[in-house]
Amino acid sequence: MDSINLNVKILEEYKMKLFNELIRLAWKNNLDQVDTIPKKVLGENIHEEFDEVTIINLIRVIMGLNPTDEFDATLKDTLYEAMHLDEMNQPIISIISQACKYCNKSNKEEECFVKEKHINCNEKNICSSCGDCVSNCNLGAISDKIQFIPMIRLLKDEKCPVYAIVAPSFVGQFGKDVTPGKIRAALKKMGFEDMIEVALAADMLTVKEAFEYCEHMKQNEDGYFITSCCCPVWISLIQNNFPEILKNVSPSVSPMIACGRAVKILDSNAKVVFIGPCIAKKKEATLYEIKDAVDFVLTFKELEEIFKALDIDPSKQKEEDRVEASILGRVYARSGGVSEAIKISSQRINKNIKFKSTVFQGAKECKEGLERVINKELETTFIEGMGCIGGCVGGPRRILSVENGTRYVEEYCKETQIETPFENLNVVQFLTMMGIKRVELLGESEEKQVLKIFSRNITSNN
Repeated sequence: MDSINLNVKILEEYKMKLFNELIRLAWKNNLDQVDTIPKKVLGENIHEEFDEVTIINLIRVIMGLNPTDEFDATLKDTLYEAMHLDEMNQPIISIISQACKYCNKSNKEEECFVKEKHINCNEKNICSSCGDCVSNCNLGAISDKIQFIPMIRLLKDEKCPVYAIVAPSFVGQFGKDVTPGKIRAALKKMGFEDMIEVALAADMLTVKEAFEYCEHMKQNEDGYFITSCCCPVWISLIQNNFPEILKNVSPSVSPMIACGRAVKILDSNAKVVFIGPCIAKKKEATLYEIKDAVDFVLTFKELEEIFKALDIDPSKQKEEDRVEASILGRVYARSGGVSEAIKISSQRINKNIKFKSTVFQGAKECKEGLERVINKELETTFIEGMGCIGGCVGGPRRILSVENGTRYVEEYCKETQIETPFENLNVVQFLTMMGIKRVELLGESEEKQVLKIFSRNITSNN
């Protein structure tokens, strides 16, 4: 086959069909049937479109493994290997290079720009796993590895409590009738011990960054403070391109990392799975300094497919709702939310504090915006950056449109009576159990009061 219809990312379609069947077999431990999957799912004529090597490597990516040029193992053995992975390794995004010959944009005289860019990022160790190359590959041959198959063994182990921590942008993603409480019940049915909203950790980090902002501005009256919350693409951009401004970046970890670490402090036997709309979070969870926090990462789209494969309808689950976060923690899900949260909290600490925020969204605007900041073309004291347009609600593996995702987040913010982290008793309880007796102590020096779970050392990649 010389070319395919590029209006359809056919490998991406195949990927989710194969994933669905792999879930069913792996969940029931029917490993003997795995070798029949390609023909069963894709039909007898599949190899008229793609060769066997391409399909096997697509399946490897679905299992959480890297593509390979060696094919000594059967699919049964490959699935066994995947089910016994203890952790995910980089690269998170893989190229199924054998498939590229089927793309009608392939040109022997000129390398595919999307493929070339991804290879270049990997070689220079600057790939943030933003998902841009995944979105722009017409064939679907560049793809992020799915991490569910290695998780199955943990979910079925009654001695190993596995906690799901969900991104603030989760609300509404699985349908208007699927409340947070029903998602919690659906995840428990899958084998999770419980579900915790990462917005709760966002509350804790809001207080910490607000204190840090006030202290930073006291020492740098004409300076600016850069949040490190939420977006690994934003931090990677600064590390790779603007190391000279790292001194202005908050040393806080992301809410995902803080939440994962908090869970493991409270339950030392726990495993943690983050669920969100972001591919870059898969890489963040593997970074050496912070890889202790989160064991595996799933996206909203992957979870949607898992629910289907396991015949779990979230809308029909019993309600298990509880209020975990304040408005300021929940609003992190959309662009501008972090700025609002830090502003309100900073002004609570010091009502006279100067706060002029600037928000960048999308990788292009983030890079151009930082150049303007460095060139002193913008007057700002607080800078927020989101790698996706719209913020986390615009993540590449979301289910809803950015507009609908934002609307659900705004509605969810209105549902809670907790306005700020300072009034959130859940924050107080979490901190007390971790040895911090008052929320305000998050503002004192790290050596004295702040547990290491809230901080990291952000350094240049150059």
